[in-house]
Amino acid sequence: MQGFFEAESVAVIGVSARPGNLAKNIVANLKTFNYQGEVYLVSPTGGQYHGRTVYTDIREVPGPVDLAVVLTPAATVPGIVEACGQKGIKRVIVESGGFSELDASRGALEQELDDAAARHGIRFIGPNCIGIISTARGLAVPFPIINHGLTPGGVSIVAQSGGVGLTYLNRLTSDMVGIARFAAVGNKQNVNEQDLLAYLVDDPRTEVILLYLESIVAGRDMFELIRGTDKPVIVHKSNIAATSQAIAASHTAALANDDLVVDSALAQCGAIRVSSIHQCLQVVKGVTLPRAQGKRVAVISRSGGHAVVAADEIHRQGLSLPALPADYLEPIQREFRASVIKLQNPLDLGDLFNLKLYLEITKGALALDNVDAVLVIHGYRGPETKPSREFLAQLRRLCQEAGKPLAMVLLSDPEEVEAVRPTTGLPLFDTPEDGVLALAANQRAGLRHQPHETIACADDINWPQVSRIVDIAREQGELELPEALHLLLAARIPVADFGVARDPDEAASLAGRLGGPVALKAVGSRMSHKTEQGGVVLDLCDAAEVRTAAQEMIERLEVDRLVVMGMVTGGREVIVGAKHDAAFGPLVLFGLGGTAAEAYGDVALRLAPVDDVEAGGMLEAIRAAALLKGFRGAPPVNRMALLEVIMRVSRLAARMPALAELDINPLLVGPGGAVAVDARCRVESAQ
Repeated sequence: MQGFFEAESVAVIGVSARPGNLAKNIVANLKTFNYQGEVYLVSPTGGQYHGRTVYTDIREVPGPVDLAVVLTPAATVPGIVEACGQKGIKRVIVESGGFSELDASRGALEQELDDAAARHGIRFIGPNCIGIISTARGLAVPFPIINHGLTPGGVSIVAQSGGVGLTYLNRLTSDMVGIARFAAVGNKQNVNEQDLLAYLVDDPRTEVILLYLESIVAGRDMFELIRGTDKPVIVHKSNIAATSQAIAASHTAALANDDLVVDSALAQCGAIRVSSIHQCLQVVKGVTLPRAQGKRVAVISRSGGHAVVAADEIHRQGLSLPALPADYLEPIQREFRASVIKLQNPLDLGDLFNLKLYLEITKGALALDNVDAVLVIHGYRGPETKPSREFLAQLRRLCQEAGKPLAMVLLSDPEEVEAVRPTTGLPLFDTPEDGVLALAANQRAGLRHQPHETIACADDINWPQVSRIVDIAREQGELELPEALHLLLAARIPVADFGVARDPDEAASLAGRLGGPVALKAVGSRMSHKTEQGGVVLDLCDAAEVRTAAQEMIERLEVDRLVVMGMVTGGREVIVGAKHDAAFGPLVLFGLGGTAAEAYGDVALRLAPVDDVEAGGMLEAIRAAALLKGFRGAPPVNRMALLEVIMRVSRLAARMPALAELDINPLLVGPGGAVAVDARCRVESAQ
């Protein structure tokens, strides 16, 4: 990826002087950004453009070319890339549209492009993109005209959409946020978000990474890269309605929809996910401020109402309002004209009109040991304009000296806000909610889970037995109930006592050996949801009842095997499951179980494997978490036993990629431990 962003020579292919030609805009952008490298122009028509030679073929260019930018009709692109390869060019940006994004029948054309690139070891960005910008080098090759240079800084943007990417670029630039790298990747046919993320993670110029994605190609790789960096990574993942509508055979597959997987994976690896352009802009501005060391925020406001709004949002974002010490508040109180406002946090300065004091008040708040961040809400008009501008001009210095984030909410006329924006040196926020959101993102940015495990549960799994069960099942594509239960036993997951019967007499005999009430469960490939199909009978107390129920079940459901299982009473029904996601790989799921699992949809997902801290986070993440801790007199469940089951299932999912779906539903968990009473498993076919 370095070759794209540090290119010392660029060839722009497709330039002509005719009106409407877009490639000449690329040349204009290189001039606007003061690119100092060699720029070559190429077009089949040849000639001259603004006094410069236009070569008819890339192979005619006299000097070496580090980067070729192609903006020609789609049908010509594979041949041009072939010529680039013959010239020795290893990096190409294909900005041309008209590939599969236009019509699925264009797949053959894309294959030609892939083949040409592969023959010559070329990496290319696109097609159907607007290219890249590298501010430090002045390299800017988008075809939309950019009328201004960009302030070099630490934010790098990777966008699947050029339009959205330019929106971020322009809005962040106007908000005094410096840009390091920009890449709009379009169809992601060759270079994708994972390639660029891997580069930006190690790029010394990049301090903050923003990804706008409509699809995710290599989710697991992206997860590992984000998890392994201290740089804040903000992800705007859109296209959330494009989830699979296929009817899933298992509860886990039905519950683990695409966007829930994305949301869970990004949270687990420490990325900050946003759902709108507006939200994303506030978050990016927040993480460019000095990093907060905690959640304690001091609010300084000229308006009591705005202070209340800020306090509400601080509560919603999980931040806190520490008490401000008396030795900080008392000098401020003495400056008030009347004692009509009680000073506290938020600090309402509505009765203080000496604006020269605002700078000292803000500086004092930043210096407090029990304050990690400061939110200033300031509004002015008319005669207060000059002292307010003087106050605003000093905020960047205060922020840097204190090494703490300061979010400035400016409430004034739009023209005034735009006038002072360049002089503040800090990003400005339009509302208290935006400022608090920025500080919350700042506090969360860079928080990474440190591997931690106090429950060692993987060493005693019988992996040879697990492999044998899975390999046998791959012939038919799934495990029926007895085999699924044996898989759990091989993983050392507790299972209720059970046996398998092939006729009513054998069922009755097994019930006698198990003792006490038993449950009878039908076995068969059609029995994925046994309760709804009448494939479960509970609380059978003697041999005659078992024999009668078994006879009726065999005849009605046309099954040739039954599971006879000892009844387990008490405990909370939960589901623990696993699934293989095409983009993110193995997942583990936890939630309320039984027949209501899909109805409630109250689940937590993590990428597998998980340690005990991550598994514990899953227990806390569901809305019904209180039910596990004891509710209205019910005893709490055995947390350690439940964590161990989640971790063991996650190990199975991570080590056995052939396990496409696994449900333990229900898993009964109570004070004494956890026990599985039903399970289902689908495996990938061996074919």
